[in-house]
Amino acid sequence: MNKNSLFILCALGLFCTGLHAALSTHSFTDRADRGSHPSTITYGGGQMVFNLSAINGATVYRAIFGPPRNYPSGGSYPTSLHALSKTILISKAGDTLQIMGPRYMTFDMTLAVQQALAAGTRCTLIVASGPGFYSYGGMATLDVMCNLSADSALEQVDSALARFKDGDAMITFKEVDPPFTTTAVTMSEFTTYTNAHNPEDRLGDVQKIRYRIYRSTQPLTSENALATADLIDEIAPLSCWDSRYFGQDGAAIYPSNIVPQYPVDDLVIASPGTGIYMDRYKGSGSETLYYFVSHCVDGAEDFSSLIQNGNATGSVAATPGPECGWIIKREVRTDVTFAYVAHTTLNYYVRWECPPYYRTPSHAMDYLIAVPPNAPVNPHAMVGLHCWSGTVNTGWINWNDGANGQILISTNDEPYDWWTASHENMGTFKPYTEGTVQPYTEARILSFLFDFAVPTFSINTDRIMTQGGSMGGSGASLWGIRSGHIFSNIAGLVGVHIPSKSPTYANSFAGSYGDSSWHCIYSNAALERFGYPVIHPSDNVSVWDYWDNTKWLASNPTVETPWETFTNGVLDGGIGWPQAWEYTKALISHKRGFNFHWGQGGHSQGMGGFANGNQFKKSQSYPAFTNGSLDQSLGNAPGEEDLEGDINLYVMWNLATVVDEPSQWEMTMWLNSSAPQTTETIDITPRRLQQLMHGAGSTYTWEFVEGVTPVASGNATADVNGLITITGLSLSKTQRTLKINCDNCTAGTGAMTGTGDKTGIIAYPNPFNPVVTISSKNPAASSKKIEIKIYNTQGKIVQKLSTGSLLLSTGISWDASDQPSGIYIIRATVGNSTMLKKISLIK
Repeated sequence: MNKNSLFILCALGLFCTGLHAALSTHSFTDRADRGSHPSTITYGGGQMVFNLSAINGATVYRAIFGPPRNYPSGGSYPTSLHALSKTILISKAGDTLQIMGPRYMTFDMTLAVQQALAAGTRCTLIVASGPGFYSYGGMATLDVMCNLSADSALEQVDSALARFKDGDAMITFKEVDPPFTTTAVTMSEFTTYTNAHNPEDRLGDVQKIRYRIYRSTQPLTSENALATADLIDEIAPLSCWDSRYFGQDGAAIYPSNIVPQYPVDDLVIASPGTGIYMDRYKGSGSETLYYFVSHCVDGAEDFSSLIQNGNATGSVAATPGPECGWIIKREVRTDVTFAYVAHTTLNYYVRWECPPYYRTPSHAMDYLIAVPPNAPVNPHAMVGLHCWSGTVNTGWINWNDGANGQILISTNDEPYDWWTASHENMGTFKPYTEGTVQPYTEARILSFLFDFAVPTFSINTDRIMTQGGSMGGSGASLWGIRSGHIFSNIAGLVGVHIPSKSPTYANSFAGSYGDSSWHCIYSNAALERFGYPVIHPSDNVSVWDYWDNTKWLASNPTVETPWETFTNGVLDGGIGWPQAWEYTKALISHKRGFNFHWGQGGHSQGMGGFANGNQFKKSQSYPAFTNGSLDQSLGNAPGEEDLEGDINLYVMWNLATVVDEPSQWEMTMWLNSSAPQTTETIDITPRRLQQLMHGAGSTYTWEFVEGVTPVASGNATADVNGLITITGLSLSKTQRTLKINCDNCTAGTGAMTGTGDKTGIIAYPNPFNPVVTISSKNPAASSKKIEIKIYNTQGKIVQKLSTGSLLLSTGISWDASDQPSGIYIIRATVGNSTMLKKISLIK
């Protein structure tokens, strides 16, 4: 090579270097050994002062302030220390700094820095409120992206790649000097490393390594494009390692277990050292997107090298995707014995959650769908809720009906919100005085269930139950009782039913809800598309009141609930016996369907009977039994109960015998063979009625027969809530049938639940995807002209199904394939009468 050629190549190299030398992020800190410019931040007299002389004259594109605060907001010590106080920072110009999403632990200081540099090199913030500043350790940081060269060269990530599927962009890259380079990393080794670096890196005790993710609609291979790109997030190293697979206590319980890696495609596992970020597309149309991954050290970034497929990705075509997002299959295990069911197939999946299914974006969660060998074409399913220290694989008592073809669906509870809800500001620097407690856990499980599991495995949505023990038993009761339109039945061991009255675990609930004295409110907009009544922040519903089962039952007397099978221990001092006693009494007084067992077993109290073997359906009514003469006594107050006992242990009924028509209802019932006596005197209330008209004040005649022989008969009147109770019936070990016939009945205006309700319209299945069958056996609709219109929640007619004569008793189908997921209203007009029905489309 001659000298001229060498000169030209060198010049080109300098020129290329120059193209990318005028953009970097300079970091300022209050520590002597951290950041590009150590010891350049001071605090005193209610002011934070920044010495910006190192970037004098620079053009500033972005400035991010990290406050010197250790503990984020939370509901229990120590995160509760400053959870009620808002950080208020005011610039010299009088502007209040805005906290930055998506993690809400930093503040946008761009304008303040720009104004300061225009006037000199000193920037001052007034700390009007600085909760936790330096109280328990902390490091103040200021990261400024500007048009200057980096203070020092930083190694860059490599092999950045973006792929798009189902509304999600997955960005993968090779991390810089990853701490683990082999797959044989134990939980103990992994946890030891992460405990030494988090939160110590954020506090300045060790070097802070992060990977910042930038996004743009133009290639991010020039400093101009990168300077105007959106900084969408930053993540810690080790993002390919699934340490949460073994649950919250995994390191303590499974220290020698190997930490699995996340998948990057179906059955393709990430290599050690791979960084993973999932970006959920929120646009309404299509866009071409590019991403850039920056290796960030103590807040500093070096943009001197911008290389496509190095630290910059190529383009992806982003379009709105299905609600479920990109769910990736991690592993399939075949022909295994799982939860005592032989020859089971285990399907493991990962979904990277984001709001409204988790508080923050790109949060990977594990899911399991276990399929027994004898699963039918349309199998029933169980949603398993694990106990404290349980995992996706363990802790939900047992596989309730796996031997008979039931599919099992499970996941990990994170955070430990007892499968209910957590505050949106948990883990941030935003206060609990703002925002609401939201059902992230329930919303993500329902999304996985209806958006993915149901269509993938053709699950029978009429027969989905939930079950758990301890924390899982609490979730089964608290979530399940409010979900009669979702679950056919629920089962739980030793659960909490009134969180505020659990002696030990009220504090655990407070970690997610906020202390009961804080008056945090509950909202559930994410559940609207699953058919739940919407609770808005403006409704001012206390989260502690909402999750009190006794208060919920009192406030929702007409909302139908699943049959509940549960148990509690009198000596369970952690969960608490009085709250279980109070809840059981409420179930009796509200005439709900359940069976309950108690004893002296403490937190190990076993189950008396699992719903007596009945196969419940959402679309089928059942008899609720109260005041049975074979029930043991609960007494008039906790402590007065029998040492051990059961309620509704021996009652049986034949689901095949149910008649549930607008003018009549009947069911065959008996005592099982283990009953200590041949008969039991008991009250019976038909619940979850699908068609029988039962408006308040409706009158009926009834008879109780054994074969063709009358045993008893009489008259009954529906109470103010439309409940029909036949008292003092004598159940026998010989089958007897209760027959109820309308005398003077009205449809009433009760709550819409399940597949049929008091409106006279039946929609099945509900929720549905994409076809729902609409019918009515209301006599008023039997021969008159019908007009059916379906509206979305904006009041727009999306479908006119029929005008003219139609016998709705046979049903008419609506295919909503061209409609988005959401709530729809069926309006059926019959002469001067109008019937309404809410249905939920879940794609």
